[in-house]
Amino acid sequence: MQFFKYILIPVLYLLLAGRADAQIFINVTGEWNYSVSVNDITEAGNDFQGTYSSASNQVLIDVRQRNFFFDLFFNYNWRVDIRKSDIDWHPNLVLSARRTGNGSPLFFSGNVNGGTTYQQVSNANQSFFSGNRSRLDIPVQYRISGVSVLLPAKAYTTTVVYTVTDL
Repeated sequence: MQFFKYILIPVLYLLLAGRADAQIFINVTGEWNYSVSVNDITEAGNDFQGTYSSASNQVLIDVRQRNFFFDLFFNYNWRVDIRKSDIDWHPNLVLSARRTGNGSPLFFSGNVNGGTTYQQVSNANQSFFSGNRSRLDIPVQYRISGVSVLLPAKAYTTTVVYTVTDL
């Protein structure tokens, strides 16, 4: 019985310590670079197609707990916000994003809600999708519209920023 006492106390300590310093973090992998070419104009004198979409899994997002024990034993909720930070962006260009899948659970099933229809990404934080428990490889697709021959020919750049909030 003494043996179990010494094993149980450290395990309980780790679980309780995990609860006290639980931190949700987000990891985003992937980027999208698209070059509009002359082949995007079907006939001389016409404009570009105007709207372009990335692959459905252009970006993959992981939302996890830093503490392994917390993730095993506690349920928790989170929200992912999205915004863009313009580097050199034309105001006629509209960037939109959508979540195209639920990703996969780390240990236990959880839910991912919202974000499945395109929403315009602005320069202010806005709710994108939410969920509970750790989820890995949540796929995101981008769409850009407003591309036109009337825009000056140059590289336009913006950065998409994702923020996770513990609910």
